[in-house]
Amino acid sequence: MVVKIRETQARFNFLDILPGKYALAVIHDENVNGKLDTNWLGIPKEGYGFSNDVKGVLGAPAFSAASFLYDRRDIDLTISLNC
Repeated sequence: MVVKIRETQARFNFLDILPGKYALAVIHDENVNGKLDTNWLGIPKEGYGFSNDVKGVLGAPAFSAASFLYDRRDIDLTISLNC
């Protein structure tokens, strides 16, 4: 899903999602090239974040750390970007 950032926030709604366990990853694709740009060491040069605001060590965090349960009720998640 692609959404515009307004001031310092982006907000979006997922529709028709089945109940279950999910995790989210987000990126701030600053140059709009459709990918998370990294330096020669593989360290991201653009903002990124994961649900539960977990951070990975040498890569993305484990699904179990970033996951949350969804039961069809509205959920507000805040994901801070790491830069």
